[in-house]
Amino acid sequence: MAWLDQGLALQLKRWTTGALIVTSLLFGSLAGPHAAAIAGSDNRSFTYAGDYSAGSFPIGTFIALQYLGYSRSNAFINSSGRELPNSHANIFYEFTRLTYFAQLWGHPLVVEAVVPFATLTDVNIPGTNNFVAGGLADPLFLLTYFFVADANIQRWLGFTSHFYLPLGRYDSRKVVNVSTADQFTYLPQVGYTEGLGKFVPAMKGFFLDLIASASLHTDGNDPINFLNPEGARFRGVLTYDTLSQKTSYDVKAFLRYEPKTFLFAALGIEKSWGGEQTVSNGRFTVAGRPIVIPQPDLSISKENFLRGHFQFQIPLGHDFLVAADVFQDFDRVGGFRNDIGVEMRLTKLFFPRTINR
Repeated sequence: MAWLDQGLALQLKRWTTGALIVTSLLFGSLAGPHAAAIAGSDNRSFTYAGDYSAGSFPIGTFIALQYLGYSRSNAFINSSGRELPNSHANIFYEFTRLTYFAQLWGHPLVVEAVVPFATLTDVNIPGTNNFVAGGLADPLFLLTYFFVADANIQRWLGFTSHFYLPLGRYDSRKVVNVSTADQFTYLPQVGYTEGLGKFVPAMKGFFLDLIASASLHTDGNDPINFLNPEGARFRGVLTYDTLSQKTSYDVKAFLRYEPKTFLFAALGIEKSWGGEQTVSNGRFTVAGRPIVIPQPDLSISKENFLRGHFQFQIPLGHDFLVAADVFQDFDRVGGFRNDIGVEMRLTKLFFPRTINR
């Protein structure tokens, strides 16, 4: 049978890698706790316009937040910028966020924890099995330190560290994953808010919110383990041992109008770039034959997009807030392009009791 194995190997060598792998896309949604992410990429935060002005809340304040989100995608864009025909998906997510305001060295220190869940429906990525591994995404722990938090001059400057923990569900046999392939991500972020009324009296109630972040990722393990992948001429297993991801960057800018406390509307623009994901140490093992064909490294996605935001918040009483973010991708390379997305945020505030002496 040696001659048969040799002939099969020759056919496999003529079988281009692209026919097997390029169609075997691996991707995920969330990230940050609300946005769609590639290969379980944790590379964006979920900061709203005006969030950094919360640095003036009393020490001891506790906040419980619940996020519910949906986005509709009418196209999947691969890492080369090509739109796959008839590709689409619906993305659903929700996450709970708990926040506590402490103090360090005379400045506010905010401690937070987030537990996210996500899934996708009506998924179609041509050339793949379209299987989805939904459920728990990577939970995260946050620390924000405010260097400036002055409501009198309407200026806030804070630094946030996001620590994404690789504890979410990941299934290397599924094309669609909502969590990372066992990657730890550190996301440092700077937030700056400035009231504009002190510079231009006619702009009283207007604020400029700027948020900039970067994401640093460790390597992932066992990102792909596909049995009889779509498009393969022979039965077998496609395996990649390692997923690496370059640093990704994200910048948001909002112009916000807040006529009274907790009531606002904001228009924003967001730009994200970088984050290219590459799988390596790949091989295709032919079923029933002692033939293993090495596979070259493959770029499976990037995180390049330009997105518009409209956000608003309405207070229902002095301690309960309802906010929403309506967003759309104007341009994207890598992952699902959001035709429209809507996120709702419910916020319950627990202010510390004032003790009268």
